[in-house]
Parts: sequence; structure tokens; C-alpha cells
Amino acid sequence: MCIFGWLLRVRKWTTADTCDFLKAAVVVVASFLMQIVDTSVMYHQVRGQGVIKLYIFYNMLEVADKLFSSFGQDTLDVLFWTATERVSNPFRTLMHFLAAVAYALLHTLLVLLQATTLNVAFNSHNQALLAIMMSNNFVELKGSVFKKFAKPNLFQMSCSDVRERFHIMVLLSVVVVRNMMAVSWKIDHLIEMLPDLMMVVIAELMVDWLKHAFITKFNEIPAEVYRDFKITIAYDVVQSRDEDAFSDYSDQVSRRMGFIPIPLTIMLIRVLTQSLTLTTKPAMLLFGMAWFLLLTVKILNGIVMLGKACEYVTAYRNLQAKAEYEIYRKRLLLKKSKSVPSSPRMSLVDFSDVLHQTAATKGGFTVSDLMSHWDELCRSAELTPAPETTTPRRTQSLANFSRQRRDNSLPPPAIPECEEREEVQEVNDATKATPKRRQRPNECDESLSGVQAYTMLNNAPESVGEIQS
Repeated sequence: MCIFGWLLRVRKWTTADTCDFLKAAVVVVASFLMQIVDTSVMYHQVRGQGVIKLYIFYNMLEVADKLFSSFGQDTLDVLFWTATERVSNPFRTLMHFLAAVAYALLHTLLVLLQATTLNVAFNSHNQALLAIMMSNNFVELKGSVFKKFAKPNLFQMSCSDVRERFHIMVLLSVVVVRNMMAVSWKIDHLIEMLPDLMMVVIAELMVDWLKHAFITKFNEIPAEVYRDFKITIAYDVVQSRDEDAFSDYSDQVSRRMGFIPIPLTIMLIRVLTQSLTLTTKPAMLLFGMAWFLLLTVKILNGIVMLGKACEYVTAYRNLQAKAEYEIYRKRLLLKKSKSVPSSPRMSLVDFSDVLHQTAATKGGFTVSDLMSHWDELCRSAELTPAPETTTPRRTQSLANFSRQRRDNSLPPPAIPECEEREEVQEVNDATKATPKRRQRPNECDESLSGVQAYTMLNNAPESVGEIQS
């Protein structure tokens, strides 16, 4: 669409269009080269191995997939930045394009091996291999629950879990297509596979739920922290839809979650071209209708997601303004001391993550901080200020606080210059000793802005273990 719009001079060519064109070129070239790979030979090679070998091989493929995802994101970023420079070098862009194609081929082979291993587990006679693979999720639960986690680490693990769920759903779809093609698309075979498919999905969901439940319990993290994660993703979606955005919103969110859709797209193209035969007109018509349906779902999904993201961001800003400018400011005005306080008060923005707060960490307003102190702030806002009483003059006796009428015929007694200097000095000292709340910009919490899946966290505590995703 962007190419036709540029040729017809309807719209201006942007950097996001350049990135989309390069991604499409990588998918087309890698899909053409993947036609050389014979998936049937790969299936029989994997099926001839033992159960223990396949279990170890599947775990190795999972680790390699995460490493390839981290490496592939850097490879694609280098290609996009090189191609969108003002003074671009065609030779360097071509070299980076070939490197991106090589990465896409290797990662696609790895994902295809994962799907083949899972297909062998489904087609095994005793189902022992499938049970062993599902037990790997509980090993992940054991390695993650008893680690110390902070809020950025939990956000990183949540993004990795979302990506892993989508990845396993795509692999299961490939398994269903390959098995249905082998039995000539009989519905009875699909009904037989449904219990195993449901077992895989339910095991994945249950392990993730238990893992997050115990991590938040042991680390005393409130459940409202997931609202902060949702708002962070919503900000990524909203900011990526600006006119001067570097890429599409899918790139922004997928980079946050460590998800690269290019290898999965190439694998699906390879499996579908081998499983479907488009030689007849009804088959071509059905394929065209399916493609149009998926395109419609994608467009509607983008519209709904952008609308929900704008709704979450608007609600967050309203809540932030209400808390920062109304309730908290009333609390400061009501409880402000005229004398030198004994200890400074901690504000709402300083309360975020006290145990692990460092000097380099940028404090900010979060929904979880507000919800945990909402009742206290509401009660303090309802308090009525005490009537202000005037302070007696220094020349009057401290035992008599009643105001006396002054004779207007005589001028007021003059204050000696030395006493006036001492009084001004006392006021200045009290003003210096009174703690002031640090003024911070009213913006979204920046503690999660640099968190991405499969990246090391610089501001995490030293006792935080590695993320088991």
C-alpha cells in the first residue's frame, strides 16, 4: 500500500515505509530459499532419536530461540538504521540486508525444528515424550519462584511470558496443519488431538499463573503493578503512531517484548506452501478469502488496540493529575509546619520502590503507588484546616495571649535594629531547615521505559537472579 501511495503521489515516503519494505524483502527472499529444505526428511531424522535425546534437544532449541531473538533484533535494527540514514551507503546496506537474510534463515530453521520435535511428541505412541516436555514448565517454575525480583525484572519476565505463549500457539498450529494434511483433513483426527492440545495450553497458562502469584507474594509486590505494565505498553503503542515515528507500532511493542515475527512468518509460508495445493479455482478462491479475512482482522485489531491504548493513557493522565495536583497538594498545605520539623516527610513520588531505590533511579508516579495509599490520601484531603491564630508580639508577656487595644494617638513602639536583625535571621534559618518537596515533571514512570525482554538491567538489585522465562 505504501508503494502504490508513493507512486501515485498520494502520500509521502517515510522511514517507517522503508523499514516495512525491507522486512517484506527479507521475508520474500528467505521464503524462496527455504523451499530447498525438505521438512519430511527433517521429521524422520528427528523421529529416529530417543526420548531423552529429544527432550534435551527441545530444551536446547528453546534456549537457542531466546538467544537468536536477542541477536536478531540487533541485526534488523542495524539494517533499518543503515537504510534510513540521510547519506546512506548502498554497499553497506546490501551487506546488512544479506546478514539479515542469513539470520532469518537460521532462526526459521530453528523454529521449524521446534515444530517438528513437538509434532513427533504428538505422534508418539505412549505420549511419554509429550509429558516430559510439559514437565519442563514446572522446572521453569522452580527456577523462578525462589528468586528475588524487583519491578523491572517482573516486567521483563511478563513480556517474555507473553511472547512465549504466542510462540507455542504458532507451533501448535503448525502441528495441527501437518497432521491434518497427513490424514486428508479428517475432522475425527482433529477431535483426537484436542485433548493433547488443551493439555499443552492449560499447562502453560497454569505454570505462568502460579509463577507470577508466588513471585509477587514472596517479593511483596502489589498486584496493581501490572497496571503499570499495561500503561507502559499503551504508551509504546500511542507514541509509535505519531507522524514522525521511526517504525510501525508492531515494531515498538515487539521490541519491548523481545518478539521477532519474521522467522515465524517464513516458517508458516513454508509449511502452508507444502501442505496446501492451489491448483484448482475453488482452492484459490478459499485461499484468497482466508487472506482477506486475516487482513481484515489485522486492521481491526490495530484499530481496537490503538483505541484501548489511548483510553488507558488518558485515564492514567487524569488519575495522575488528580493525585498530584489535588489530593497531595492539599495534604502538604494542611500539614505544613511553621516550625522546624524533626524529620522530613516522604512524598508519594519518593515512596516507589524504597527498598531498592538508588540515586540514579528516576522517581515517578505509578498507578500501583497511588492505589496502595489511596485511602490515606482521601482521608487527608477531607481534613479541615485549623483556624489560624496570630502569634503574640515579642514585647508582650507570653502568659497573656489576648489582643489589647493600642492607643492610636501614640506611635507604635519601635523595634530596635539588633532585635530586627535577629528576627530576620531566625526566619531565614527556619526556611532553610524546612524540607521542600522535590519538583518532578508530571510524566509517566520512567523506571520501565528501558526494560526489554532478553536485556540486562543496570538498575536491578545485586541479589536479583537471572530471569527464567
